[in-house]
Amino acid sequence: MNNPKSKRAIQKEQKIQEENIQKLDEHIQEQKVIPEEYRRKMRNRTLISVATAVVMVALLGIICVLSLYIETNSYLNLLRGVSILVAGISIIYFEAGYRKDNERIFLYGVEILVFAMMLLATIYLYYNYMFYGKYMQIMAIVAGCIVTYYVVKIFIVRKRMKKQYYKDLNDIKEIVKKR
Repeated sequence: MNNPKSKRAIQKEQKIQEENIQKLDEHIQEQKVIPEEYRRKMRNRTLISVATAVVMVALLGIICVLSLYIETNSYLNLLRGVSILVAGISIIYFEAGYRKDNERIFLYGVEILVFAMMLLATIYLYYNYMFYGKYMQIMAIVAGCIVTYYVVKIFIVRKRMKKQYYKDLNDIKEIVKKR
């Protein structure tokens, strides 16, 4: 004779299963929430990128305005000086990235070096396009490219940081290593 489980035992098992499923769902929901400390880290990286973009665009704006009020030789000397200063800042970032063995600081140095080269290119643009009235338009396009680059960078960095957080949270590799 088969001993079927009583209805009470079956209901008790179902209740335990439902509670376990509910606890698992709660645990999964908790894991999806990024902790405040990690969100602060993401915000800091975002703010650094925003600040860098604002400084670069502001510097381009100041350079454009100065082109209208300073004589040509003085303006070109100013551009050369600012380019050398920005290139020097990028070298400082390279050195700091090398000493700390930090790839992120090194990449900031690369961004600043590219900006310094763009500033050097403005000397050529000034010579060739100032008299045609397109210098300001070109400088506005350059500023737009800088803003676009940093907006895309911010989205990519945030997406990668979230992906890395969830990847670090995943414990499947540890379980596989134990076996």
